[in-house]
Amino acid sequence: MNLGLTISFIIAGLLMITIVTLNVRMGQHSADITLHTMSQSHVSSVSDIVEFDFQKIGYNVQGPIENAISVAEENEIQFEANLTNDPSEAVQTISWRLDTDPISGSSNPRHRSLTRIVDGDTQDINVGVTRFELRYYVQGSHEPLTFPIDAATLENINRVEVILEIEPREGTGRNNYYTTSSWRKVFTPPNLNL
Repeated sequence: MNLGLTISFIIAGLLMITIVTLNVRMGQHSADITLHTMSQSHVSSVSDIVEFDFQKIGYNVQGPIENAISVAEENEIQFEANLTNDPSEAVQTISWRLDTDPISGSSNPRHRSLTRIVDGDTQDINVGVTRFELRYYVQGSHEPLTFPIDAATLENINRVEVILEIEPREGTGRNNYYTTSSWRKVFTPPNLNL
């Protein structure tokens, strides 16, 4: 047996294993980037809708503006506003809530449906939402209110913080790792701060 030939085969085999491993890792990395980019795109789309609605809390509400928010929970809010800037100043009731049941058909067990209801018209947002958390603040306080929020305190809310996280439907790697894209914003609707 030729020693030089045997060593050449061993080196070629190690080189081949290295190339295959590198190729697999590059493929996984590419998949991770693609899934994360999709999640970021979904966060951007959902946050645009949230921003549109939450900036208008209390807009054109007749009577005491304190009645603009009627439900303030950790994963649900209901408020009144004129979302469409309707000249007749018609006020709509808007609800946002994160469902507690996982979405069927998704391999990610943390996926939930984010529901937006405007005057009874329901829109389910099923783009991989895993967290939709709301925090409420009153004038002069830097600490969020604790739940449940009583009616007297509900009337004094002037800021709402929204925390949104979205993960892809499919995990990557051996352990089904899900990349998370998140968005957070504190809204100070002008109509709650008159």
